[in-house]
Amino acid sequence: MNKEKEITWDFLKNLADALDSYRVRALIDAQEEIIETGLYDEQQYHHILLMMCKEEHLKYSLFNFLKSQGNCSYDTLKKFSQESSMGIKKALSLLNLLNYENLIELEEIHESLNGDPETAEQSIFKDLKITVLNKDPFKIKPIYEPVKVIFDAKICSGCGMCAGICPVNCLEIYNGFGKIDEEKCIKCGLCYFVCPRSYLPEGLINLSQDSESKIKEYSKIGYYKSIYSARTKIKEISETCQDGGVSSTCLYYLLDKNEIDLAIGAKMSRTYWRPEPMLITNKDELLETTGTKYVNNPTLRKLNEINNKVNKIAIVGVPCMMQALLKSEIYNIGIPSLDKVIYRIGIFCMESFSYESLLKICEIMNVNINDAIKMDINKGKFFVYTKSGEEHAVPIKEVTHLAREDCEVCYDLTSESADISIGSIGSPSGWNTVIIRTDKGEKLYKELLDNDLIESKAIEDVKPGLPLLLKIAGSKKNKCHKHVEMKLKQYERVPNY
Repeated sequence: MNKEKEITWDFLKNLADALDSYRVRALIDAQEEIIETGLYDEQQYHHILLMMCKEEHLKYSLFNFLKSQGNCSYDTLKKFSQESSMGIKKALSLLNLLNYENLIELEEIHESLNGDPETAEQSIFKDLKITVLNKDPFKIKPIYEPVKVIFDAKICSGCGMCAGICPVNCLEIYNGFGKIDEEKCIKCGLCYFVCPRSYLPEGLINLSQDSESKIKEYSKIGYYKSIYSARTKIKEISETCQDGGVSSTCLYYLLDKNEIDLAIGAKMSRTYWRPEPMLITNKDELLETTGTKYVNNPTLRKLNEINNKVNKIAIVGVPCMMQALLKSEIYNIGIPSLDKVIYRIGIFCMESFSYESLLKICEIMNVNINDAIKMDINKGKFFVYTKSGEEHAVPIKEVTHLAREDCEVCYDLTSESADISIGSIGSPSGWNTVIIRTDKGEKLYKELLDNDLIESKAIEDVKPGLPLLLKIAGSKKNKCHKHVEMKLKQYERVPNY
């Protein structure tokens, strides 16, 4: 097909809509400030702008297609997908974006299948009901607010993604709280766009991870390919790790085989038990990051240090960080550092604490935090182990009120957005439960086995096993949904899941 035939009226209209996007215009207007800041060079700036225009063009192409179709359903979306040579997953991601921006109304139609005494009731996806609202994109443009609205609503995860990609470096995340330099801010809304707590439908996460392109219900731990119980065979890691040391072993292998240039993780700062993000380039630095830290750490803010440095990185982090990274893959706008992430290694997380709250927990147990050598949450208790060999514990229910309020709106226990997820729940003491979610995660786990770096068992062969993991994951989801409902009743902002 020649170029003259490709440039149709519909193409030009969709392009005009894209160029009139508030986010695109904000970046164009702030070109000088962005390049002067130095986080992105001129070539990177133009790449981001081009990718953003491309995404906006695709979105409005779908919107105008739906407007032309009358009553719209899942078949309508599949028709658009085929005519546009676009995968159905991508089309669904754009559909969800249009729904969030109030240009359409989207409803999933499910059919309930009654279970027998041994089988729970199942919900089967049947169709989509898509209603195009009578709005002109030229007159009503979605404006992405600065992420300050997330901070103020106390739903910020503290992942650091916004600070890690801000083109003018006006954001700071510390101790689980965010702050914006209003004088520097260009109101481009990129921070809000990449935030995992602004909008990210749970179903879209699972569908993106799934090897199939079929809308369906998923388990309480999201989509996965296989689950194991494992522990490291590397002595230096086993001597300092929290449980089985598998996450550290993943990085050990990837760095050793030059499959990555560096990793991003967390180490202890000069303030004892207050973590800080760290760029990991060798095995010695890796050993500085072993062990669990229960204080919030904005790991992803380190992204703004690697735009021009390396080509391949792995990131170890908790569920909200994995969500932010997967969201940036689903809605890819060409942020240089994010395009270099080749492995997402997720950690199980029930909740995190501010540093001040951790001090209060130690105070409850009459422990000086400077004497603590290890902390652990296990069997319904918060444990602190000291240099003198003492074990102190307090029931979780007595300290859970000290957890960050922002964590109450998180439904994800097991890092459902990761390539490979690692935690302790479900495995015996000293072992990790390892959830393989993607082909990359599967390949990495096989390489650890082939190189004799880990010992592995099927999750069915260990106790307490998968039932406990599903129970606790379900409990976190239920708790999250109740908290979200409570905030909605009080007319407060909540994440758009």
